[in-house]
Amino acid sequence: MGEALAPFRGKVAIATKFAFQFEEQDGSAHPAGLNCQPEHIKQSVEGSLTRLRVEAIDLFYQHRVDPNVPIEDVAGAVKDLMQQGKVKHFGMSEAAAQTIRRAHAVQPVTAVQSEYSLWWKRPEAEVLPALEELGIGFVPYSPLGKGFLTGKIAEGTAFSSTDIRSRIPRFTAEAQKANQALVDLLGAIAGRKRATTAQIALAWLLAQKPWIVPIPGTTKLARVEENIGAAALELTPGDLAGIDSATSSITVQGARYPEEMERMTYR
Repeated sequence: MGEALAPFRGKVAIATKFAFQFEEQDGSAHPAGLNCQPEHIKQSVEGSLTRLRVEAIDLFYQHRVDPNVPIEDVAGAVKDLMQQGKVKHFGMSEAAAQTIRRAHAVQPVTAVQSEYSLWWKRPEAEVLPALEELGIGFVPYSPLGKGFLTGKIAEGTAFSSTDIRSRIPRFTAEAQKANQALVDLLGAIAGRKRATTAQIALAWLLAQKPWIVPIPGTTKLARVEENIGAAALELTPGDLAGIDSATSSITVQGARYPEEMERMTYR
């Protein structure tokens, strides 16, 4: 990433994360638990600065809340790094509203990154109201339901062992079959709007709040261009009301994460 971004230094904002401790296995790094001790945070930023070949990280996210380290200590460590000019903005990920408030009181939080889409609306309950009150931006990851909301995943699709979806209950054959109703609904709306299913899902997110910036992931240029097209797609109040009404009658089947991963969220 550092090599790729070098020609664009000063023209792009770089966000990266800290929280996990990594260990070498088979020549690659693997997460080995959380470590948000202030000293480890400082080590993490030094490593990121070196690898990214920059003098400061634009947005430094806490990847997950570490229950063993008071959030005030985490925010304080990031504040120190900001005062040193090594970090420009503080972010959090998958944190509970009350934790965000506590961190924000020590060092203002610029953005929160958590999963949010038409098939995962939990942030609406407490997180989004808190962010609006505090003036914090929201960055939804998996805005396309890890690909499911694109309508491109065939019923019963099996994933390789290296694909996280192979371990996610929401992607079992039974869950995929049940959840197809949501995709079919989006597809019908897409047909009327002359758009793709993915564009409808992204346009819905963009229409929720002006301070929401989804980050769909892709490996194909055509999909990047398709996703960008969602920004020009206008959903009327009637469209949005119709989507909300229709989706509220559909119960998505399957947990979004394996149990051990879900326990690391909304702390």
